[in-house]
Amino acid sequence: MTIMAWTHILLRYGEIFLKGKNKPYFVKKLLSNIHAITGKKAQDVRSRFVMPYFDNHIDLKRVFGLTSYSLSVRVEKDIDLIVKQAALLAGSGSFKIATKRSDKSFPITSPDMNVQVGQYVESHSDATFSFDTPDVIIHIEINQEGAYLFTDKVPCFGGLPTGVEGKVELLVENQASLLAGLLFMKRGCTVIPVMKNDVDISVLEKYSPGQLVKKEKEEGNLLVSGQTFETLSEYDEEGTVFRPLIAYSDERIKRELERYTTL
Repeated sequence: MTIMAWTHILLRYGEIFLKGKNKPYFVKKLLSNIHAITGKKAQDVRSRFVMPYFDNHIDLKRVFGLTSYSLSVRVEKDIDLIVKQAALLAGSGSFKIATKRSDKSFPITSPDMNVQVGQYVESHSDATFSFDTPDVIIHIEINQEGAYLFTDKVPCFGGLPTGVEGKVELLVENQASLLAGLLFMKRGCTVIPVMKNDVDISVLEKYSPGQLVKKEKEEGNLLVSGQTFETLSEYDEEGTVFRPLIAYSDERIKRELERYTTL
């Protein structure tokens, strides 16, 4: 496929859709976290975030709450501009078109767009249409801001924006503790590391939209531990202890932690 000069990034979120009247608060927090982690600002456009392209876009994977993003090319909502851009994206293999029209004032329906763009691409490129097994799917999203074309989706970790569900103290004892902390951050909690042992917490810092302040002793009533069934023991501390890894094996802990540390 022809290497494109991407202009924008489309970002998607999932669970926030379920938050009803609280959705605006979750959206605002997610936008804030994007800015805190990447240094770039995104715009909310009808349940989709849009931001200018930037080279270190892989940083977006460290923003909990995002489910995926796509590098895209934005053009004006003009059929002539859209079809020409689609032909550039098609390359020389097989393709199909998938249109989503959130701006209902755009005069061409999604099925008609698929047909018109597909016909143009076939007659103005070396690509051939394939409904069942295309080499590339050219997505076209038409919203109030313009028409965005893309071919791939980069998966993110999903969950909820860190910071929407209050604070918990994370008992940092070993590597498993780091995974337990990440899982709670993914569920919207702000973690406060309580350093039981000398453990590198840089992975937690990478995913946290705010600065993590280490503590030597717990003070709250909500504690998170990385204990598993094999390492289960009681703590002397008072309060409720959450053990999200209780059913995890060592192999699973290592495998899942690697997903976060390899970014």
